[in-house]
Amino acid sequence: WYQRRVREAVVSTQSTGSSGINAEYGGTLLTPTTAANPPQVDWDHVPADPQKKYSLILYSPDCSNCNLHWWQTNISPGDDVTNDVTQLHDYIPPVPLKGTGFYRYVLLLLRQDSDLLGVVPVDRLSKLPELIAEHSLSPVGIAFFQAAWDESVGRILAEKLGADEKQFIAERPKLSSEFYAEELFLRKEWEMKTDFM
Repeated sequence: WYQRRVREAVVSTQSTGSSGINAEYGGTLLTPTTAANPPQVDWDHVPADPQKKYSLILYSPDCSNCNLHWWQTNISPGDDVTNDVTQLHDYIPPVPLKGTGFYRYVLLLLRQDSDLLGVVPVDRLSKLPELIAEHSLSPVGIAFFQAAWDESVGRILAEKLGADEKQFIAERPKLSSEFYAEELFLRKEWEMKTDFM
């Protein structure tokens, strides 16, 4: 199902107007388990120049531990994007942290001005606008999805990024209503103890 939805979501920009990007707002909701493998991307309907090469980037603007989840380069029209291309960054499934809600993921098909051979892989925390500008990439297709935490995130963080999920857990500040409820509970508890004395 995930593979089919991503295939359907990579859209042509032929009828998009001045923005150059056409996309479904928000995207499909997925779990990291569902998106454990790289998507099969079908971009036959995107008007591609056979003389140009393309890049495919999976990026999350919300991830604090890994923004760049996948980067395939030097794709020719008709190539299998999971096998026949230069891989600058291998695929890392979504890793939304527990209790932080949904993270957005953007799958971009970008036209390259030249081959990206010998490019040094960049940091996975790189910002997308900087990557696009540095490598002279132009968007031609886009797909969105969102993902929320599930049990596989800890394993993915350990295997792919060498990180422990616990290092990202932070205690949030108490809301005033929680603070007052706790104070009321402690006061009642103290009153019950003193009544028996």
